[in-house]
Amino acid sequence: MKKVFRNRYVAGLCLAISMFLVSLPASAQLMLAHEGHHDDSGCKVDDGDFPVAISIYEVPEGNIPPMHSYCSHVPNAGKINMTIELSDAKTREVPIAVRVLMEGHEGSEHGAHEVLYMPAEKYSSGIIVVATNLEQVGQYNVQLETDDGAGNVKTAVKIPLHIGEGSGHSHGSNFGTMELILLAGVGIAGAFIFLRKKDPAKA
Repeated sequence: MKKVFRNRYVAGLCLAISMFLVSLPASAQLMLAHEGHHDDSGCKVDDGDFPVAISIYEVPEGNIPPMHSYCSHVPNAGKINMTIELSDAKTREVPIAVRVLMEGHEGSEHGAHEVLYMPAEKYSSGIIVVATNLEQVGQYNVQLETDDGAGNVKTAVKIPLHIGEGSGHSHGSNFGTMELILLAGVGIAGAFIFLRKKDPAKA
């Protein structure tokens, strides 16, 4: 009887953790997913004023946490979330603005159309979360902008991003921390239901 109670307690705890993770705000889910999908071999941009590591996620339907991340190409147009990790600790004390442009857009200055602008702020956590809807297939450019100290804004980092036309290399296909916890919760919750049905006291 004690064993059954213990199994139920563990199952209930894991289920509660899983439900808590699913209910987290999108920014918190992305930070957890980013840690679970971290890959030192790719998704780095080193040719700007400071190095960054990026992960791009398609937003699933039904408020489900993202499971796969991409580097510079996302297969489908639509809602995306991007995490940008500031590798240099000093950069976390610098106000950074984010601008998302679609390249080659007709009828706009310099052939680029602004999709999103996030005003400058400090990211002490080291993670910038960019959420936007890229409905058109094509080439985009995510720019990180800083102030040079004299009131002049400059583009410190450029991150190329292509949207649509299928394919796409996912560097987050391996399960990360959040996915394992969610799967464990679902699996143990199933065991909990099975044990409950087997318990004579519930018959």
